[in-house]
Amino acid sequence: MRDEAPISLSIKTMGVSGAVQVRVKSPRGGDFVSAWTMPIYAAPVRSYSILTSVGDDLVLMQGRIAELLGIHDGDVVEFELVDVGETIRLPVKINDIIKSDVLIHDWNALGLTSRVRYGHKGAEIVLKPSGKTLLIPKQEMWAGLKAIQYKGNIILHFKGASRVNPIGPAGYGFRITIGVNENELIRSLVEPYSQGTELIRGYGHGGGMDRNTNEMEYCGLLEGLIWALRLDPKLIMICGDSTLILQQVFEQVQVEDSELITLHAKVLTLMDRKSSETSITYTRVPQEENRMAELLANMGIDSRENVTLCNWANVNNFMYVDV
Repeated sequence: MRDEAPISLSIKTMGVSGAVQVRVKSPRGGDFVSAWTMPIYAAPVRSYSILTSVGDDLVLMQGRIAELLGIHDGDVVEFELVDVGETIRLPVKINDIIKSDVLIHDWNALGLTSRVRYGHKGAEIVLKPSGKTLLIPKQEMWAGLKAIQYKGNIILHFKGASRVNPIGPAGYGFRITIGVNENELIRSLVEPYSQGTELIRGYGHGGGMDRNTNEMEYCGLLEGLIWALRLDPKLIMICGDSTLILQQVFEQVQVEDSELITLHAKVLTLMDRKSSETSITYTRVPQEENRMAELLANMGIDSRENVTLCNWANVNNFMYVDV
């Protein structure tokens, strides 16, 4: 372990915590947003470190996600476990203290499991009543207290798209990959589109509203930053092909479009809240070097869903601190 890497250590948990991919469905449906596919943070058994961070509530959801899905405090929400095709229904509490979008804590107490077995890769839980086995990867991220080592550099590509700009179906995309070092820009990356360097990718749509490209550029940057900052990197290199958005965010060019003012403020607020151990820089890239983010933005338009996918093997190798 490098001497220069500052570390904040979590209390050892009782059991293994990690993340699973779920499709969260709105209890109210509607045209605005009906589902959000994302990793949730899961603790199979009661964890002291999480309890001391967020209290006794067993199912918590970020207000950002609740608002987009039309979920109210105390609603019973459907969580479809993507890996096993199982659906569970749980009452949720809205809480912005958690670092994850959703936290399901103590699956045992919730009556979801008949057996929990731990291994070096994480926890295997046998679900009631189906008997299906779900793997929860071992990691140290996105719940309450956690082990942090600010040690790596990442590249965040973002993109927004509107089919009939400025009033057509719209979407955003982002992709986070492992960087090389702070002195090398995107052209110096090894296999920039390789799965071997990918940590997280995501896409989403305009929420049933016709939105312009610049609005969706901000949505892609905002959502990408949320996930990039959770990785606790030393450096985030932001890459986009929109000169306007990059100038407004990093060069303090005035935002004149009323539709962009709120989104611009959210991005700046998020960047202001980052740890002092993390640096953020940027570069404008040509469109041909941003094709993966563009593809993801178009997937958001076509699917009409909001999706975040993690390459857990890479994420764990990037973040994990063995203490």
